[in-house]
Amino acid sequence: MAKFVTLGALTLREPEFGDLPKDFSVYEKEIKNHIRKHLDTVLPDEPDLIVFPECSSRYKLGGKKDPAVLKQYYRYLEDRIEEFLRPIAINNHVNIAYSAIRYAAPETEKPFRNSTTYIGRDGRICGIYDKNHLVPHENELTDIGYGTKAELISLDIGRVASAICFDLNFDELLQRYAPQKPDLTVFSSMYHGGLRQAQWAYTTQSYFVGAIGKEPGSILNPCGEVIATSGNYVDKVSATVNLDCKLCHLDENSAKFASAKAKYKSALTVHVPAYIGVALLSCNCDGLTVDDIIREFEIETLDEYFDRCRAHRTSHLS
Repeated sequence: MAKFVTLGALTLREPEFGDLPKDFSVYEKEIKNHIRKHLDTVLPDEPDLIVFPECSSRYKLGGKKDPAVLKQYYRYLEDRIEEFLRPIAINNHVNIAYSAIRYAAPETEKPFRNSTTYIGRDGRICGIYDKNHLVPHENELTDIGYGTKAELISLDIGRVASAICFDLNFDELLQRYAPQKPDLTVFSSMYHGGLRQAQWAYTTQSYFVGAIGKEPGSILNPCGEVIATSGNYVDKVSATVNLDCKLCHLDENSAKFASAKAKYKSALTVHVPAYIGVALLSCNCDGLTVDDIIREFEIETLDEYFDRCRAHRTSHLS
């Protein structure tokens, strides 16, 4: 059945504090004010999920970042920002994907992680993703340890795949997620990723929401098309999407699409983008799912079609 959710993403540039006293409680207060100011721009859209960019608690002091001082600051912060965000999630009935450096493993020589922490509408921690593919200096200079897991995190809106910044370059991480069939891919970053955003959306066949610290945020559909973006005037983006959707190839399906559309009319959206030979089917009504419609009209999904093509090739070659 229709599963409409509103997604929001923030562009949260690192604040410059100038010559603040070296009292981390002052930095903490300023960061919280900075975060709250940006949250207030997207909360009126009543999002179901707000995504933060990478390193959302980081700051510049006099235009510079001192790794040694930042590590002391991260140790001080611990989970103070998460605790600050919990009541915001509860009071606004919103999931939050908060991405920042966290002090995670005090018993190791690399005690920090570059993480996205998911806070549910009830304020509980639903899951944490640790960045798998670090830039080497993150590990060597700032004592951030490598993440190893690529598990979907369950929210009340669906199952989420996560990536942080440099992760987007690595197909091995993408190929771990794709078979798990996420409903949504969340990307927190300091770099945009360009065409890689579309590749991740299309390969995972999921909606993609990207929150970028220095560039416009964006929301893409499973075809890899940008459906909403922030810009130079506004530091947030939001869009409502329907997660009850599926990609199907056009070959041998076009007549079936027409028959299904004739029967279900506005209850079914058949979106055909240019050039890639697929259609995105979305069910817009209650009491029925897109899978129900696919079964009824014997529509072949994108995965089924590609698997059949592979099998046909193998049988002929053997």
